[in-house]
Amino acid sequence: MFKRTKVTDGTATGQGPDAENWDGKEVGFRKKSKVPGVMITQYIEKLPEGKSHPDFTRKPIALTIQEGKFAFFKAIVTGDPKPTVVWSRNNGDVSDPARYQSKYDPNSNEHTFEMPHVKPDQADTYKCFAKNEYGQAMVTVVLNVIEVGFKMTKAPQQQAEVANCNFKKVLKRRSKVVPKAEEPEKKEGEIDPKFWELLMSADKKDYERICAEFGVTDFRWMLKKLNEMKREREEEQAEFVKNLSDLKPIHINADGTASFELEFDLLDPSSSIYLYKDGEMIPYTKELGDKMKHCLRKVGRKYIFSMRDLMPEDAGFYQLDVEDVNMFSTDFKMVDFLVKIQEVKAMEREDAVFECVISAPLSKLMWFGKNMPLEQGDKYDIEVSEDKLIHRLVVKDCMVVDKGIYAACAGIKSCNAWLVVEADKGAPKGKKTARKTTRAGGSGTDLQKVAQEQQQILDKEREERKEKIKAAREAAAEAAAAEEPEKTADSGAGKDKGAAVKVERIDKTSVAATTTVAGDSGSGHSAGKASGGAKQDGSHADAGGGHSAGKASGGARKDGSIADAGGGHSAGKASGGAKQDGSHADAGGGHSAGKASGGAKQDGSPADAGGGHSAGKASGGAKQDGSHADAGGHSAGKASGGAKQDGSHADAGGHSAGKASGGAKQDGSHADAGGGHSAGKASGGAKQDGSHADAGGGHSAGKASGGAKQDGSHADAGGGHSAGKASGGAKQDGSHADAGGGHSAGKASGGAKQDGSHADAGGGHSAEEASGGSRQDGSLADAGGGHSAGKASGGAKQDGSLADAGGGHSAEEASGGARQDEPLADAGGEPGITSGLSDIHAIRGQPAELTVKMNTDCDGAWFKDGEPLKSGGGISITKDANIHKLTIHSCRDTDSGLLRFVSGDLSTEGRITVGDVPEFDEDDLHKFSKPVIVRVGQNAAFKMPFQPQESLTVSWFKDGTELKDGGGVKIVREPNHSRLLLRDCLRSDSGEIKIQLKNPFGAVEATSQLIVLDRPGPPEGPVETVETTSSVIEIKWNPPKDDGGSAVTNYIIERQERGHSLWTKLGDVSAEKTSFRDRNVTHGKKYSYRIYAENPQGLSDSLETADSIMAGIMILSGPPGKPKVVSTSKTCINLTWTPPEDDKGVPIIGYQVEKRKKDTNQWLALNAINEPIEDVNYAVKDVTEGAEYEFRVSAINESGAGDASPPSAMACAKNPNMRPCFKDPEDFLVVRAGNSVRVKISYEAEPPPHITWLKDDEPIAPWINVINTEGMSQLVIPSSKRSDSAIYTIKAKNSVGEAFFDVEVRVTDEPKCPGPVELEQTVYGKVAVSWVPSPDQELDDRLYYVVSQHDSNTRMWKTVADRLFANTYTAHNILPGIEYHFRVYAKNDMGLSDPSQSPTWGANSNRVPISSNGVSSMEISFERPPSILVPLKVHTPPKGYQLYMTCAVRGCPTPNVSWYLNNTCINSDKNYYITNSCGVCSMYILRVRENDGGEYRVVAVNSLGKAECSTKLTVRD
Repeated sequence: MFKRTKVTDGTATGQGPDAENWDGKEVGFRKKSKVPGVMITQYIEKLPEGKSHPDFTRKPIALTIQEGKFAFFKAIVTGDPKPTVVWSRNNGDVSDPARYQSKYDPNSNEHTFEMPHVKPDQADTYKCFAKNEYGQAMVTVVLNVIEVGFKMTKAPQQQAEVANCNFKKVLKRRSKVVPKAEEPEKKEGEIDPKFWELLMSADKKDYERICAEFGVTDFRWMLKKLNEMKREREEEQAEFVKNLSDLKPIHINADGTASFELEFDLLDPSSSIYLYKDGEMIPYTKELGDKMKHCLRKVGRKYIFSMRDLMPEDAGFYQLDVEDVNMFSTDFKMVDFLVKIQEVKAMEREDAVFECVISAPLSKLMWFGKNMPLEQGDKYDIEVSEDKLIHRLVVKDCMVVDKGIYAACAGIKSCNAWLVVEADKGAPKGKKTARKTTRAGGSGTDLQKVAQEQQQILDKEREERKEKIKAAREAAAEAAAAEEPEKTADSGAGKDKGAAVKVERIDKTSVAATTTVAGDSGSGHSAGKASGGAKQDGSHADAGGGHSAGKASGGARKDGSIADAGGGHSAGKASGGAKQDGSHADAGGGHSAGKASGGAKQDGSPADAGGGHSAGKASGGAKQDGSHADAGGHSAGKASGGAKQDGSHADAGGHSAGKASGGAKQDGSHADAGGGHSAGKASGGAKQDGSHADAGGGHSAGKASGGAKQDGSHADAGGGHSAGKASGGAKQDGSHADAGGGHSAGKASGGAKQDGSHADAGGGHSAEEASGGSRQDGSLADAGGGHSAGKASGGAKQDGSLADAGGGHSAEEASGGARQDEPLADAGGEPGITSGLSDIHAIRGQPAELTVKMNTDCDGAWFKDGEPLKSGGGISITKDANIHKLTIHSCRDTDSGLLRFVSGDLSTEGRITVGDVPEFDEDDLHKFSKPVIVRVGQNAAFKMPFQPQESLTVSWFKDGTELKDGGGVKIVREPNHSRLLLRDCLRSDSGEIKIQLKNPFGAVEATSQLIVLDRPGPPEGPVETVETTSSVIEIKWNPPKDDGGSAVTNYIIERQERGHSLWTKLGDVSAEKTSFRDRNVTHGKKYSYRIYAENPQGLSDSLETADSIMAGIMILSGPPGKPKVVSTSKTCINLTWTPPEDDKGVPIIGYQVEKRKKDTNQWLALNAINEPIEDVNYAVKDVTEGAEYEFRVSAINESGAGDASPPSAMACAKNPNMRPCFKDPEDFLVVRAGNSVRVKISYEAEPPPHITWLKDDEPIAPWINVINTEGMSQLVIPSSKRSDSAIYTIKAKNSVGEAFFDVEVRVTDEPKCPGPVELEQTVYGKVAVSWVPSPDQELDDRLYYVVSQHDSNTRMWKTVADRLFANTYTAHNILPGIEYHFRVYAKNDMGLSDPSQSPTWGANSNRVPISSNGVSSMEISFERPPSILVPLKVHTPPKGYQLYMTCAVRGCPTPNVSWYLNNTCINSDKNYYITNSCGVCSMYILRVRENDGGEYRVVAVNSLGKAECSTKLTVRD
């Protein structure tokens, strides 16, 4: 973990100026530094010249380091006078030399602050001060220390700090995501905090994937909460950053590193940035990216976090925080390969497929081929299955160059395999074969099966997460409801006033319900339907048990009263509606978090509030006579009946956590305690006659039974929520009491009364079926409140109406019965709907029929959008026994709507939508039906317009197979048309193309044909020889199998004569004829034939004969004459021979020569038969020096080589004897002294001669080397001197003779300059120039002199004399008034010497000085140092162009100007023409080269100073 301290601006001990060096009182002016983060204070307003305040050229860098390591900061400061540097820290001093050391390196000017063996308590903000007498510079830097291990002394210290309320030191920087090791035990179904962090950093398109990963299914709730969290997070982020954008999640790069990016601007550049992995801070570096695993780089506004050397443990949840606020979160996952790619062997022009299966869905893998990343395109297809587990790479049209290693990478996991491409051996040479339509490769396993198994595992994990979250939410809701204060029902007659107030409030807030025949069962959270039954007086029974999220209210009855709003598990209020007489209907069974109470009847009494599962108070209202209505609410408090006018309590059918008991009636008997969900025992009270009241509806853990009445009969045991069996007791007459409302794990049913009818089985919370028994008149008893896993329905009372079906918590359908005037509902054998309505789509103008099937013969009514329907106006309503039909004869747009069928309290509904089947325009259909004809390699395009429609699906098919967008298929869908593009069509792409338009009303199709034209296939072989004679060859073949889509027009025949490479076209024949007669043949010659098929698209590949066909019979020539050896050498033997005497009447086209080495038996041919020697002589060069050979010759005609001649005589490969002779030698050689001398002489001689070298006819010195090789001799002097100059003679001698050759070698050097130059005028207009000879004149007889002249008029030096071997020269045309200068050079074979300068001759040489007669005069001097008047300009010439560069220089005396290229003088370089005319310095390049580019500099120097200018030359391509 990290330990950081808060950055403050205060001064602590050891910080800032101290008493000795810093008085701390200086105040001055703030200055801005070039280095960000440096604060400068200047003490005086204007600095003296040459002085400066302190500043940092390199400031210390923030450091994050592990405990125990060596920590240091470095800084470089400037300033004049030299500043003093002091280090300090915010929270502590740095005076301990064992922990803090300040050092200075004068060589690098670096100030270093070192902390050996750094400890966590040294983590702080450090300051560096630099001060001199003119100012002060200060910079801060943060040190973070990573603690290692657990410190035994740390825990007691933290406890002490907590005890002293020093929380700031105890708290540490942590991510909002807790590390795994410190994670508290999660509650079942709790959402991981990573879920919200990932969502806040993710794109909207990734929301669904993240929700599925964490098992979140309530998207509405998720989005609402996410928006709230985003607003809070953005407010926090705005305190530290701005312009946060471009968030890119973590991904694997091609170089094997992982990185994520984001862009933002820090409001405070000194704000700290932290990185976390799984909630734990990780160290990173900004500079040493190659030494630490993690690195955070800043490029402009972009921050890039990267990791190298990836390992599986690097997977995790990464976050980037600025100070304490999270900016970005991303999840780095590792994906493994379940099935890896396998090696693929493919033929040339075939497609290759690599397949793999990964362990988790991934939208894209990184594919590599031969270490290069691959992308979707013309060469590669990258395919991903719908579940994103199967990934494929298709290498299209494989060629031999495609072979290599291919790899698939998923994070740090990868797999690779070879692609081996085999050449098609059957393909003709020099021609490209046709592309194959087959695919090679694949994994060899059932990838789909592996992917399905993996998907099942992932789905199972996802469903388990969803179930846990759902269970956790339900538990949280129940816990929230249990925390509400326990409330009891109001009882007694003294609370009439309070009841009246409640009734008044309910009247004001009641709302009108929808007008339906059946009662509203308001949003029941049942898998089936929860509806109330009809009471005896025609009103609806309670529809308890509906779990509604809103307000559950009863609907309006026929007489205008509101139906029961029972059973709504509403978070709001469940109240009954108003009856026709103004009273409210029953609000029974409302599972409301609020209050469930009955409404007031017309006489002022409240309606029943039975069955309300309220967390609050469920009480009955006061009737007109003052008595309370039924309080059957499932309250967390106490549900008790109110007091009637006679003092008795009303029914207390509440599901109370306490005891539900009936109140005492006026006669002393207890009221019914029906429906009480008590944890104890729910029993009825004793009536006045001693009998017990009904104990209906008690949710007891024991047994809920009725008490015995006075006559001995048991009271009703209705509604007992018992874990056992809730049954009614036997009355005195033998009948059983009601067993209503028994929440039994078994079956809760009413007992049989004496008259045979069953007692009420209302409210049975049975795991099976809770139904009412049948009474004497055949009607069923009440099945109210059945919390059954089966079906809970109310039975019919004596008058035929159904009893209450309140409180039905059914997993299927909890429905009430029918009203008094309607048939019975389908509740346990009652009328029901066996086949209901569903949504249908009808075609405009066509009939439509809707059918409802009942299980009994009963009446029903049809409604459309709430309005009743009758036969007529194009609609027929019929009934056939239990089948009800509604027929629309011709559907129109007005017939669209919601249709509902109602039979009693049963209803079913479905929506009908009228529309049209998609249609094509006739013209467009006719145009589309025309075939599309393209050539191979071209694109085929189809377009089909249509009318824009909603819910329209467009599909394209080829030969019945649907086409998908991707690869070579491009599908474009526009509102009014669709286009199909097939790229690079092959012959196999020919077929039927179909477009299908589909909407809910039907589908329509249009068909076209794609014809891909190609050149035909090759004719079928083999080629048969029908006839062969000396003048005719006839061949035959078969037509090609594939004509390429168009008929073959003709066949083209070509012929090649054996021994030739040229194919000649003989002609063509029509497609009907598959034979050809070649009449232009020569007897004995062999021919090969090839046949092409041709159609309008081109020529097919050829069909070639397997072997050559000979015309007629083979006739061979006789043997030539015996070869003769003309001459021999060590490299060649020349032969000649005579033609054969008998050529058999066939012309000879050449000869074949064979050789045999002495003492061997093998004859080797020197030329092939198809490369005959046309002449009768031949030079054999394939010989070995000194070996002996014999030769023979065969004559070649059209039939081949004939008999061989007799062998020649043995010939030895050696040269003939020869007198030595020299080949093109050089007789003169000049060498610079000090260099080596190499004299090479080539010669010819046989036998090899003896070589001798002489120097001036004397033997050469021993240090002179002589190297003799075959045909050449070389004399080498390693380091020459002037004394080595001489005439060297080579002498070659053998047995035949000898030869001589002289070579003059002159060793010299650049001459030394001549001596002083003197001038003398002998004749007017002539000046004699004389000089002292050069010291080298006596050593070098080839030395001569050159004289140059300069005058003040032209100011140019020009050569006036050359090749002077004397030491004098007479200059002519010397004019008065002009200054002359002369230079004398010595020159030899090495070049010019330095010049000897003459004195000035001319204008002022004979002037007589004028006396000033004592008057002092001021001398004027024109001397000045060089200066640049016009500098060089920048030039960017193209390569090969000419360049002219110039500048102007002034100075007195005239400066010497030098040109430099990249600091190298180029004055003597011949590639540059440099001139200086009157101070205008020019440099000319004829053709600019690449190496001419660089920095050019002109330097002008005289005795008074130096001036220079420079420019850049860039050479363009």
